Amino acid sequence: MKERRNNLRISAIMKEKGLTLPDLAARIIVTDKDGKERTLTSAALGARINGNPHLSNLYEIADALGVKITELFPQEDQCTKAPAGKFKIQTICPSCGAKISASVTAE
Repeated sequence: MKERRNNLRISAIMKEKGLTLPDLAARIIVTDKDGKERTLTSAALGARINGNPHLSNLYEIADALGVKITELFPQEDQCTKAPAGKFKIQTICPSCGAKISASVTAE
């Protein structure tokens, strides 16, 4: 079995919605260098999902799945609001597995 390189919930959401990789790929429209629009292939989508996907790809995937981008991440990666307008987020680096924590203060 192939080792998972990230902790995204894309496969789980696809399963919940009864979608296959080709189904999801067909929902994503990309523009070629010559300006022509086409759907994404399953292989291209698989490459975008595995490893460390670019943020723009995650937005496309979330849109195609009909979910918010935050739903692509496990619950433990979700942003939580702390007292006094402070937000904390914790996630795991898909490349090295290190825990990443960040805090933001909303004004």
